[in-house]
Amino acid sequence: MYKTKIGFLPSNWRDWDGSAYTGKWAGSMRDRCVKVLEEIPGMELVVPSREMTEDGVVSDIEEAKKVLELYRKENIQGLIIGNMTFGQEVAVGTILNGLNKDMPIIHFATRSGPIAPNGSRATDTWCGQFMTTSAIKRRGFRFIHINTCNPEDKYFKDKIEIFTRAVCAISRFKGAKFGQIGTKPQLFESQFWSEEQMQKQFGQMVVPMDLATAFSRLDDISPGDPEVKRIVKEITESMEVGDVYTEESLINLARYELSLINIARELDVNAIAVNCWTQIQERYGISSCSTLGRLNEKGVIAACEVDLLGAVTMWAVYCAALGEVKPMFIDWTDLHPTEENVWLAWHCGNAAASLCAEGCKKKLVRNERMIQWCETCHGAAEFRLKPGAVTCARLVEYDGEYTMFAGKGEIIDIPPFVRGSYGWVKVNDVFDWENKMVENGIIHHGTLIHDPKVLDVLEMFCKYLGIKFVKGA
Repeated sequence: MYKTKIGFLPSNWRDWDGSAYTGKWAGSMRDRCVKVLEEIPGMELVVPSREMTEDGVVSDIEEAKKVLELYRKENIQGLIIGNMTFGQEVAVGTILNGLNKDMPIIHFATRSGPIAPNGSRATDTWCGQFMTTSAIKRRGFRFIHINTCNPEDKYFKDKIEIFTRAVCAISRFKGAKFGQIGTKPQLFESQFWSEEQMQKQFGQMVVPMDLATAFSRLDDISPGDPEVKRIVKEITESMEVGDVYTEESLINLARYELSLINIARELDVNAIAVNCWTQIQERYGISSCSTLGRLNEKGVIAACEVDLLGAVTMWAVYCAALGEVKPMFIDWTDLHPTEENVWLAWHCGNAAASLCAEGCKKKLVRNERMIQWCETCHGAAEFRLKPGAVTCARLVEYDGEYTMFAGKGEIIDIPPFVRGSYGWVKVNDVFDWENKMVENGIIHHGTLIHDPKVLDVLEMFCKYLGIKFVKGA
């Protein structure tokens, strides 16, 4: 599981830290928050101790300076600001002044302590939060506010988990490197990207390798290499291999897989976009499909057809799931012939094995779309995707503006059977999806992941990164 360091800033106003009726309030509320935050998946919590500040909260400028030093030392990637009481906006501002303006911030206020029988109020937390959020806004930070709640509330936990995932994705998305292996298909004009915009907005790099060099890496791998033999064994034990297969094609699939793993390591990239037709079929008699699925299973994120922004989308989605769920590179392929609001998520055979439906046999077959170019195009993984809630997404860029389209649906087990790796996805309103995708220039490739929470993560991710977010109904 990917983990990310996130700071927690519990803010307090000493003079309104509880009452004679409640006793001191801020420290106990801070402890309640910490207990919940420590259970959030993917979070490495960085919070001032009771030794660093009074009661482990921040109540004045001197305490704020100490906590800022802590956050800098730990290199936090996101910040949670919480009003434990009325809060101290100047202390919060002191910390914010020392942080980068692109720091993702989420703010909340806890519910105040009980009012005493004599009418004395304990904290006025709801009031103080408006001063705190003003301090955040004045300094130009993008931030998200959680409505006033107690830390034990499910609402709070859910919001913080989404924030943690978003910060995880942002921290790995900014500065990421993507491998371009070969050139995109000549007739796929829509798969364009701007390296300049990627560098300018996200600090990302595209690292190219021409196909001849990539093939030379494959040629350097001996068919007798022990690692090749191990991969062949894995392939044959994990899938039902058709009789048409030859030993040579299985060995070439294993050599190809090993070569791509080595190339990703050589280029030092987070994800790769690979040329997958027609030269690989013509030269080696294999298809890339199942190999890319096996790479995604191993966490080496790979998109086909040299769709660079497709690989970028896959990387964002994978990180939004904390690296725990494997994404699939898909076509938004077709509408169901009879069922309303159902569309086909499909590709030639590139799904990771863990995405196969229970009771459905995984078959290694020839790529039925590539047979027209090469009779021996072995290497497509054919099976139905497991049912369940999914998030589907795609990132595009036009005229320097990035847009992320995303929607939530459910893979359902209905006929007909389709060749390749596929799932029938039911959504609330498929024509709402269609219209928004067309309006925003979403191309024919997307990403699917069996994690419905990723939708909310991507919305938050986009807010912090300045990406236009469009949600399908």
